[in-house]
Amino acid sequence: MRFTYLISLLSLGNLLHAQISVYGQIRDSEFNEVLPYVNIGIPSEGIGTVTDKEGYYFIEFSDELLNKEILFSMVGFKSQSISINNLENIEGEILLNLTLDTQVYDLNEVVVSNGIWEQKAIGNDTDSKLITGGFTSNQLGNEIAQYVRVKKQRPTYIDSFWLSVVENAFDSVLLRLNIYSEEEGFPDKNILKEPIYIELPNTPQIIEIDLKEYDIFVDDNFFISLEWIEDLGVDQLLFSGGVFGKPLYARNASQGKWVKQNFNIGMGVNISQRKN
Repeated sequence: MRFTYLISLLSLGNLLHAQISVYGQIRDSEFNEVLPYVNIGIPSEGIGTVTDKEGYYFIEFSDELLNKEILFSMVGFKSQSISINNLENIEGEILLNLTLDTQVYDLNEVVVSNGIWEQKAIGNDTDSKLITGGFTSNQLGNEIAQYVRVKKQRPTYIDSFWLSVVENAFDSVLLRLNIYSEEEGFPDKNILKEPIYIELPNTPQIIEIDLKEYDIFVDDNFFISLEWIEDLGVDQLLFSGGVFGKPLYARNASQGKWVKQNFNIGMGVNISQRKN
């Protein structure tokens, strides 16, 4: 009864504020091609979404957030922030089509010298089918991440990613793999130069994704994450889980705030690291 009462109060509070809906399509500015799976959200507010395969999006929020900005971001493109107060006709539904500029990266020179390289597996290697876990919701942009600690000042390459799938009720699930730098114990900036997508099988198995072609170099601790990018409904997608090992980090939606979880799932990376 107490839980229901709290929910009722929250619902009543929402009714006192007008809802604003923003929708449109996002394309790249150079070739005018549609951009699928662009992250869209109001930073740290837990309100966000992802464009669909045709670049279309819809986001809704309360007029309490008029002084905030909507952030549009995607690996390989320059992020763009739009002040909500600057939108025309701030009432009802607002059409906002955008183009994103390609991001030009300054490539840091990486010198690979001769020496002894060692391979390591870092992560939670559980394959339990009794303890399971998954995304906190099927909301677009929902994301789960795992912390990976590496020995600093040693050249390190991420060779592959593994994941233990226990149950997949969908015929097909496309997820995005992200890699973030670490800042004060939480994921910070995405260090990838191009998006990485993985398609999960609908049968229980441990999958391994070869990442060598992406030439991912790190020299410090990082987070590796899975992001929900397709609107597939509420069926279950479950991974091997556990309460010991490296904890999971999660955020509800694109641009949301990361929260540490007292739980983990069976996933991790294989790395190659040069010995001193």
